[in-house]
Amino acid sequence: MGTDCMTKKLIETTFPIVEISKLAIPERSSYKPIYQISKWFARRSSSIFRAILLGCILDPSENLMEHFYTTEDTLNEHVILDPFMGGGTSIIEALRLGMKCIGVDINPVAWFITKTESMIVETEELHELISTCTENLEAKVKKWYKTSCPECKSSADLIYTHWVKCLPCPTCRSVIPLFRNFLVGYLANETFLLCPSCYMVFPSEKPVDSEITCPQCDTGFNANSGYRKGRKEIECPECKDSFQLLTAIQSTKDPLESKPYAIEGFCPHCANEKNSDSKLTKSNFKFIKMVSSDDLDLYEKAENHWLTYSNQYLWPQEQIPLGQTTKVLLNHNYTKWSNLFNSRQLLTLSLIMRYISNIKDDNGQELFLAAFLNLLNHNNCFTRYSPKGQKVEGIFSRHDFHPLSTYTENNVWGTKYGRGTWIKCLSRLLKGKVYNLQPYNFEYYLDTDNIVKRRRVIVGKIDGNEHRGEIRDFSKANSNVLLLCQDSEEFPENFPKVDFLITDPPYADNVNYSELSDFLYVWIRLILRKRYGFFSLTETPKSGEAIETKNRDTDYYQKLSNIFNNCRRSLNPGGLFVFTFHHSSPDTWFKLSQVIENSGFNVVKTHTIQSEAMNVLNIQNKKAISCDLIIVCQSMLEDTREEISLNKFVKRLKKNFLDKITYYSEIGLSIHVNNKIVVFFGEYLEIFSRYQPIYRSTPVPRDELWKTCKELLGSLNPI
Repeated sequence: MGTDCMTKKLIETTFPIVEISKLAIPERSSYKPIYQISKWFARRSSSIFRAILLGCILDPSENLMEHFYTTEDTLNEHVILDPFMGGGTSIIEALRLGMKCIGVDINPVAWFITKTESMIVETEELHELISTCTENLEAKVKKWYKTSCPECKSSADLIYTHWVKCLPCPTCRSVIPLFRNFLVGYLANETFLLCPSCYMVFPSEKPVDSEITCPQCDTGFNANSGYRKGRKEIECPECKDSFQLLTAIQSTKDPLESKPYAIEGFCPHCANEKNSDSKLTKSNFKFIKMVSSDDLDLYEKAENHWLTYSNQYLWPQEQIPLGQTTKVLLNHNYTKWSNLFNSRQLLTLSLIMRYISNIKDDNGQELFLAAFLNLLNHNNCFTRYSPKGQKVEGIFSRHDFHPLSTYTENNVWGTKYGRGTWIKCLSRLLKGKVYNLQPYNFEYYLDTDNIVKRRRVIVGKIDGNEHRGEIRDFSKANSNVLLLCQDSEEFPENFPKVDFLITDPPYADNVNYSELSDFLYVWIRLILRKRYGFFSLTETPKSGEAIETKNRDTDYYQKLSNIFNNCRRSLNPGGLFVFTFHHSSPDTWFKLSQVIENSGFNVVKTHTIQSEAMNVLNIQNKKAISCDLIIVCQSMLEDTREEISLNKFVKRLKKNFLDKITYYSEIGLSIHVNNKIVVFFGEYLEIFSRYQPIYRSTPVPRDELWKTCKELLGSLNPI
């Protein structure tokens, strides 16, 4: 163990910003297979963390990108610690380099995800487990997702069932379906609309913003004009009264009733016949149609079965706790986690859970549970539909709970088409475990026609051998990963010394991890609570979580300081502490500078890196930040900082910021106006760590410094 930490490392001087940004951006929309096994929130790019780890090892004279594609699992003399391991990106990338890893997280779901990611298995055995599951379970689940083909009238597979929530009008008591519009979807270059009068579903060649006439009942309507007007208001189609939506919902006391209004399906019979005269040929044998009486009957059978036999299944019955993120659920009368699913979803998800509970092999069972986390994301009453993409977006496509007026019910088992189904989740599980054995990086190259292409470069292996002995023995043990589910503010006695602290802490109030993950936790704890004590509670820990939220007593910045300081005591002399951060609020950045100082660290270098595209769903309609700041710190062994006047501090900050923006432009990194705050505070953190005190005639109060720098930021970066 150990490294020559007294020698300056590459990450303290430079970083391949453009090359890694180019790799990171597409990865955020399509993660490596190992990170697609389970759903976790705000995952960072694995390319960034692999580069950070290598930057902490390499000397400034070395070329990081050469090592990026060649360094295998050989760096076993180095030990890293991540006190906020979350979905495990830092741990997995360090294991891939051969490092010994200590990962800590207070959230049991995060702990479980990282554990199953690092677990290596024989893929043939996993394939056999999946095949056995298919043989024993497929028919039992798929029978609840059948419909009839509108072309050949044979039995066909449901892909999606579209539902609309209904609200009694407070004035006339008529039932109002909460449609924003009457567009169902697109298929084979045809636009499918819903008649608001007779619920006929039909293709239309007219623009959706024109007057449409239903071919069945001759009702005229505008497909773009639904009954819901914006976010807050609804208009009754019968009495024409308008009223506040949330007030009306709360007066009902229960979650709103829903009714199905359209079906998307796939006909395997037509596909097998491959009849060129079939109307479904051009749509690859998919169809969109009106909900039939048989479709309603099948759902009613599923509902009655669930009401009769639900006590024989595994499903969560916990109440939803009041929180900053969950209060919207309670405002819409969702009081139990089971309210977020319809009866057919509860039935089929519980069938799968019961099957998983009977898997004898612990590792196999846990891997299936890891896949089940993804299944939950796409199978609930909060899944939105993308008409042009013809796919569902999971409940966590945004980092909040967002009640919908219309939602799309997936085929839980799955068919040839569809997203987030059980067969797709098991396929991702298998691909993820294959990736453990053959992990790859993407590399861009010019082909013989000078066209830029991308190829995979396989390097390393992810083979987590979990430590199960005494924590103090980890450094000398043959095991290479120690995962702890606990608060990082206090480590056990004789906690191992580490060479690097590498982490991606919660970004203040950006994501409320525990409240979101309770949606997942209440399901998997049904099996894991007897195996792991930290799954015995009915919800994930809240009081010790390091996030900024109004409804808890925990001071986020003090908590972060305590954790950073605690981790510093485990860091070998001269070891680096590197973490990523971004936020749109200057006040959060100013407070972060105090956190770093209070925990005994100096910022020695920062690097701004593009981490995702500006148009992803979870950052839309906000002051979108698509860059991360890589913050490189060292322990403050003694205070060697120089004093500086406020005037010189501001001038230096302005110059460094403008120079850095120019530098990024020269090397080909485009900094969007929203991201300039990240560059600005990178320079602020470096200067603040180098110069203290800041004075006029006397030391400048912190609030005055912050006010002055905020004014400077506003003048440099007007929005």
